[in-house]
Amino acid sequence: MRNKKIIFIFSIIPILLISLLLINYEKSTTKEVYLNEDSIKTSSSPIGIYIEQDNGTYKYSGTYPEKGSGFTLDTTQSICDGNTTISWDSKNWNIIIKNINQEDLKCYLYFRKETASEKLLMYKNIEEGEKEGFNQVEIANHSDTLYTDIDDFGTTYYFRGKVNSNWVKFGKTGTDTNGKDIYWRIIRINGDGTIRMMYSGEGSAATSDGGYTTNGAAALINKDTSIKYYSSNNRAEYVGFQFKTESIHGYGTGTDVTKSNVLTQLNTWFENNLSDEFASENGKIDKNVGFCNDRRNSTTKTTAWGSENDNGGTGTTTTYYGAHLRLIPKGSYPSPTNKSKPTFNCKDIDNDYFTYTGATQKTTATKGQTSGTKSLTYPVGLITADEVTFAGGLYDKNNSDYYLNNQSNGYYWTMSPSYFISSSGARVFCVVSNGNLGLNIVNFTYGIRPVINLKADITFAPEGDGSSTNPYVA
Repeated sequence: MRNKKIIFIFSIIPILLISLLLINYEKSTTKEVYLNEDSIKTSSSPIGIYIEQDNGTYKYSGTYPEKGSGFTLDTTQSICDGNTTISWDSKNWNIIIKNINQEDLKCYLYFRKETASEKLLMYKNIEEGEKEGFNQVEIANHSDTLYTDIDDFGTTYYFRGKVNSNWVKFGKTGTDTNGKDIYWRIIRINGDGTIRMMYSGEGSAATSDGGYTTNGAAALINKDTSIKYYSSNNRAEYVGFQFKTESIHGYGTGTDVTKSNVLTQLNTWFENNLSDEFASENGKIDKNVGFCNDRRNSTTKTTAWGSENDNGGTGTTTTYYGAHLRLIPKGSYPSPTNKSKPTFNCKDIDNDYFTYTGATQKTTATKGQTSGTKSLTYPVGLITADEVTFAGGLYDKNNSDYYLNNQSNGYYWTMSPSYFISSSGARVFCVVSNGNLGLNIVNFTYGIRPVINLKADITFAPEGDGSSTNPYVA
């Protein structure tokens, strides 16, 4: 009997030991530590901090980088002992280390320069965009918020309302270093991480009216001479940023196409001011992102207010374009029961998404690989009417309190067509002086505000905060 008890005791010991080991393992793998500047200073564990240098290499540092200093933890290179996992909490500026199974934890932490997109996303509030339309009163005072929606390349983050945290200083006028600084307003972070921004003047000191001189005229590149979108209005093709007569929808990307007046003006301005930056091997302007002219028509039949037949956009065929149908509610004026429904997607990205001649293919959610038209001399365009609406500019509704309003300077063109009717002419959307989204015939004269895209991997100088007096510096 005694031998049986001994056998039982010895047989139960391994089971108890295994149970204790499992319990201890479970405790060790669920242990979680938050590291920040204070805890690293007081830690007895060997923790090495490495900071990315201008040449891309990492250098040992005894200092944990401060929040807002322009760095973020590179979780792909950072490593700790054992089977730990490392993540980064940018809001609270903490390193989160999980699955710790030892007391003296040795870590190697690498901080790389944060991209411009990351800087914007880290320090702004993020909210989901309103899906059912827009109300001017509701969006007037969201100064430090980015909203989300979807474009052809993924999730896009856009500014909306009364914003003073999306200013960027980038480039100089002329072709030498003695030119004036050029200032921009960020419209949104595109779905591929590039940054879309609109020209907002030049000079050295910000003013309250959106320009960088004594009046709002500074926000137009043609502040002394207004430009016709195109010189004639009696054909539907003339709403094209670039077009070919008698071609379906006005499409055409060969050598026999006609440039609109605004495109010609944009090319001249770009060449005179940004060509050196563009040609630089390390240039910051993205050459692959495009600009949607939105001429593709619906395949349904024409109705009194409805969409167009598939032969629209050619000759004298009555044509209501997509932006017109999305952004102008039925009746004379918008009403809360019939709101605008803007989109960041381009209906025909293969034929109507204008890209630089050297653009490379990009993957979209609906089209697979595409490089757009590859027909632009330079990667520069105009804002779309949908982007204006997302920002706070509603059709025929005054709004002096959002960041795209040009106040005293008057009208400027978008690149979104509205409609063509023989008796009314070809018409394109514009932004008017009281901030609303308007439209007019293409041979009317308005201002121009170029739109460009910065590369996804560029960095902003750490000291800027995006305000008009302390803009981000690219």
